[in-house]
Amino acid sequence: MSPAPRPPRSDRRLAALAFMTGVLAVLVFTCYVGGSATESRLAEPDPFPAVPEPDAPAYREDGPLLLVCTDDAEDFAERNEGVVYSERIANERLQEDCLADGYRDLPAAIAAAEPNARIQILPGHYTVDTTIVVETAGLQIEGVGDSPDDVQVSAHFAADAVLTAHAASGLYIKGVAFGQARGAALRLTAVESAMLDEVGAFQSDGAGIHVADSSGVEVRDCRAEAADTAGVLIENSSAHVIGCEATGNAAGIEIRGTDTTASAVGNRLHGNTTGLVIADSGPAAEIDVSDNVVYGNNADHYGLLGTAACETDAAERDWTGGVLCPDRTYPVGVGVLVANGTGTAVAENRIWNQQTAGVAAWGRPGQEAGLGGDRNTFSGNVYGFREDGAKHRNRLDVWWDGTGAATCFDESGTHRTTPSVLPACGGDVARIAGDPLRTLKVWECGLGDSDDLSATCDWLGARFTDRLEFQTAVAFAAVLLFLAGAGWLGAARSPNPPRAGAMTFSAIATGCGALLFVLAVWSGRADYEALAVALWGGGWLLAGRSWFRSGVRFLGGFTVIVGGIAVLDAIDRGVVTLAPMPVSPAWLWLGLLPLWTLFALGAAFGPRRRGEEPVQVERTPVTAPVNDRWDW
Repeated sequence: MSPAPRPPRSDRRLAALAFMTGVLAVLVFTCYVGGSATESRLAEPDPFPAVPEPDAPAYREDGPLLLVCTDDAEDFAERNEGVVYSERIANERLQEDCLADGYRDLPAAIAAAEPNARIQILPGHYTVDTTIVVETAGLQIEGVGDSPDDVQVSAHFAADAVLTAHAASGLYIKGVAFGQARGAALRLTAVESAMLDEVGAFQSDGAGIHVADSSGVEVRDCRAEAADTAGVLIENSSAHVIGCEATGNAAGIEIRGTDTTASAVGNRLHGNTTGLVIADSGPAAEIDVSDNVVYGNNADHYGLLGTAACETDAAERDWTGGVLCPDRTYPVGVGVLVANGTGTAVAENRIWNQQTAGVAAWGRPGQEAGLGGDRNTFSGNVYGFREDGAKHRNRLDVWWDGTGAATCFDESGTHRTTPSVLPACGGDVARIAGDPLRTLKVWECGLGDSDDLSATCDWLGARFTDRLEFQTAVAFAAVLLFLAGAGWLGAARSPNPPRAGAMTFSAIATGCGALLFVLAVWSGRADYEALAVALWGGGWLLAGRSWFRSGVRFLGGFTVIVGGIAVLDAIDRGVVTLAPMPVSPAWLWLGLLPLWTLFALGAAFGPRRRGEEPVQVERTPVTAPVNDRWDW
């Protein structure tokens, strides 16, 4: 049977033009709808008139003075021995005065203090059985050692907090270390105007220093270590953390809350699970993260959860061995994390030796205002170089899920990022939904409760083939190859199948793209991911063209559309971020694939199409005489 005749070339051109017009219409409609959605995402309610922020109090040398000292002469002498000579002599005189008419513990001195009083604590180790509560206005508590380690106040895990200041204004605490609490070592709630200067926090079953619902708070030159959550936690407060060192915590510094306006400047964060965390800040937030030194925050404590090391009481835990039992998950190996944060400026920080990413950022998909992930700026950070100039690379310098409006990156010194191209500042990129695979990872592995720990997150300890993104990539590659094969089978069953060899280049491109995608996800190379998507998109363009010409017009045209969007996605991933797109282009081809699959399976395994039956020609009976017939 001869093949069915092809339609005229003009008909084929008309069909192709119709398909392209449909694609453009879909893209334009998507951009229009998405643009409106991103505008509503950035819309902010009219704020109440701003209340002036109170200033942190200054150090005073006047006011009633109360002394606190220890009865343990040996402990005092040992801790006072390291103090500067002139101050050591002065402390010895103060010790004599205190033994005569001073206080032996801090709670008694605070109970006796008048507003604007000063309390000086001499070197020693002080133990409390219940939480010290400060409600006196203008109180100044000062340790007179060389460092906070010379003056330690510990609850020995008998109290939820060592010291709590509630609704106290003008509080000034200097040179004292608080620790071994079942919750926060030092907690400030509803405080107006407070200064924590050279304060230490150690071995806390919660946060080290916790500032909540307060304003005008400054935490300066502190040291926080061995906290199950954050060394310094700022929550729904107006506060500034300056020149602190945080090490050995689940998070070095965490700033969170919809009513937070804060800054973290000039801090040194190392040896934590995550260095610095900005989480769930509100639509009007303004947070400054600058001039920090962040390195080596790669501590993985999740393997100890559920074991004997964490099942024991906090008082019996091996704190000196670095055992932490966090009740909140933070990604291992991230220097600075902006998780659903808004209005954050991360600039001029030095970040190196991070096993996951120097900076990680994600937002919450959707179009409502205040979801988080918007108006964040990353600029001028130094990645992969130590302070002495030696090179010490991060696995990734920047990891971004792609979600957020008016989020931009002005990072000229990055070595490797995900995605491989980032939207530059000054553009107009707004995404209500980022890359599907990275969005899935954030949903599965983001900040949450450690009681429900995912086993497929490399951020939480998963390795190699257990990783969520690798398993997803393998499944996607297998499905992609199966669908491509189904499409070719459907074309081969058509009345006018493609010519021999027509699938060669398409099959090579699709197969290489699928394999490269798996390898790219395995190695964390976003640039190879872009190339892989471009390969299989190009393979489907070739396949769709061949199927369309062979008569499988709808499936062929549909395949061209999907392949074209995949190539567009590759450009967005690896060449330039497409500003007009309100969502990652991957969502478009991912949304079309289920419908495409139905048509491909129908063509491959449905009833076989038959060619048109030839027109039956009715023969005219012969009327010529027998002798005149040619075949006589």
